[in-house]
Amino acid sequence: MHLIRTLLLFFGILFSWSAIARDFSPIPTASRMTDVDKAEVPFNLTTLKHNWKQRIAAMRAQGVMPIIDIESNLGEDLDMQSFAHRMDDEGVALIAFSGVAKGRGWSDAARYAVAADPWRYVPTGDGGLPPDWKRDPMRFAQTTKERIAIDGYPLMGEYEFRHYPSPDQIERGNLARDEDFPIDSPAGHALFRFSAESGIPFQIHLEIEDALLPPLEKMLAQYPKAKVIWCHLAQMRYQDRNTIYGPDYVRKLIKQYPNLYFDLFSGPPDHVYPSSREYPGKYWDRSTRKLKQEWAKLIADYPWRFMTALDLNPFIMRSFSNKVGMQRAVLDSLPESVREIVAYRATWKLLFNEDL
Repeated sequence: MHLIRTLLLFFGILFSWSAIARDFSPIPTASRMTDVDKAEVPFNLTTLKHNWKQRIAAMRAQGVMPIIDIESNLGEDLDMQSFAHRMDDEGVALIAFSGVAKGRGWSDAARYAVAADPWRYVPTGDGGLPPDWKRDPMRFAQTTKERIAIDGYPLMGEYEFRHYPSPDQIERGNLARDEDFPIDSPAGHALFRFSAESGIPFQIHLEIEDALLPPLEKMLAQYPKAKVIWCHLAQMRYQDRNTIYGPDYVRKLIKQYPNLYFDLFSGPPDHVYPSSREYPGKYWDRSTRKLKQEWAKLIADYPWRFMTALDLNPFIMRSFSNKVGMQRAVLDSLPESVREIVAYRATWKLLFNEDL
């Protein structure tokens, strides 16, 4: 009997600890986000930030390094309850939730997500994933300006200027997403100008190629107050198209353009891009599965300019744990003194001009 009581006590303590460890914030009551009314706009960022700070503090109190995902595109079919548990299990504090419009124009999915779960999602503007941005870029840029300003989004979405089909699209035989849109086009100027005037950051997808760097630098120089997040540091899908970009070049950009930031998403070290048969994640040391020393030193020297990212979309949610694991491998490659900055503090400071 004493043994049974001891075992019951042990498992009770274990169960209680497990329940507490997952209880970073409430699990949403609705499974489908569209089962609730959209959040009122402009977003009540004061209340939302209070929730998010509590969630981050709860993770820190239990010895979990919180991660903020600065860049993901999620759809309305996301299972809110199941995914909330998965986020808690992986120590993902917040996800910048950008909707997937699927050709319907501006997506209000972020308003549903925040209404259904005001603890886990930062409402992020719709970047016009194909075909919306591609179909009519000037009109979409104007829509972006109106919705971001009126609804009070703290972050614009990811705008694709040069983008090759993603690996999962190639696997599905969908090669249409081969985007090639000049960053110094009128629509590009509209986005840079709006960010410079509003102070609201926006994200760009621009493949790393020699020919694309001078136009980007021209825009950064013309709009020094625009807050630009260049997605996917050191992701090169065709190495022979780059002879310039590397840690030294990025260091030069950081010194020259004070409002340029980078997200740190990358696939695993052994991931091969199907079309080129190359390893695109150029910052990995594949033998150690950590960052190469020169990239780790760059990030450690300028930690406020780099942010974790998961680059989720509805087709690759099964890879969620792996994606988090890759970002934690990035963090583990850095000096302990800068890990918190890169994991969540740099993102918070960029979005809200506050330090945590």
